[in-house]
Amino acid sequence: MKIGGRKPGVGSSSYVGSVSKKGAEPPAAPKQAARGDSVDISRRAKDVRNIKTMLEGVPDIRIEKVRAIKTEVQSGTYKVDAGKVAEKMIGRAIKDSILDKS
Repeated sequence: MKIGGRKPGVGSSSYVGSVSKKGAEPPAAPKQAARGDSVDISRRAKDVRNIKTMLEGVPDIRIEKVRAIKTEVQSGTYKVDAGKVAEKMIGRAIKDSILDKS
């Protein structure tokens, strides 16, 4: 048994040709904007924009803070508050467990 070959009227070129010829209309021209259109930006959007602008001016690394801690570590006077570390660890664990459930 032989499978294959082409049947008359079947094939991509005849199908594409018939589709492109039938009902081929040029795309509609975009509509002109009506005069007097306006955009209102919410107060919240303005606040977000202002905060983003302010944050762009803040450096990623606070050099003066890094220098102060480095000096304390080198001199042996840097102290770690174990209570604050534990609070942060517990808080992060709770937050992570809540986010994992959602």
